[in-house]
Amino acid sequence: LEQIGQRELNVPASPEARSRPSRRSFTAASAKGCSTASMTNAFVSATALHALFEARKAGVDIPAAPLKKGLAALAASRDRRGMFAYSFPGRGGDLEQGSGRIPICELALHLGGASAKGALGTALDLSFRHQPLLERIRKYDDHADAWRNGGFFYWYGQYGRALAAKAAGSAEALARQKEILLSTQE
Repeated sequence: LEQIGQRELNVPASPEARSRPSRRSFTAASAKGCSTASMTNAFVSATALHALFEARKAGVDIPAAPLKKGLAALAASRDRRGMFAYSFPGRGGDLEQGSGRIPICELALHLGGASAKGALGTALDLSFRHQPLLERIRKYDDHADAWRNGGFFYWYGQYGRALAAKAAGSAEALARQKEILLSTQE
């Protein structure tokens, strides 16, 4: 919430945040609605938007302004194929590189009413198509393959894809996702 701004959400800063030295994270990227938690990237912004939409659904008063900013930034990182850039500013990239982030990014746009008809299904299809790439590197912590995928993207992608499949109401995608998850031994 600190990244969006206490004033916009009317949330007081925590005692820990008040005692820390001031660290101005309101950069040009955050002014445009991008998350600046560690770097400006689409998937962290999408995850934050998802959390805010879920909070709103649960009854928390989330103002429209930060949501609109976040949706605009996320949409600006998406190319016509449905691929989201790794970082802002940017658009698209290699589909092989983004299969773990595509579903959660498109889901955030969907929840905000900023996703084109059928785009969530396309995101699921792209993610399933590139599942084997993430499967091969799932046990590596760092960016391990030619597309800089890391093992953490495997589980992050599983989570985002499950959420997107549920939101899309796709019994087929949910069944396929369940099969992948239950066949993965960790």
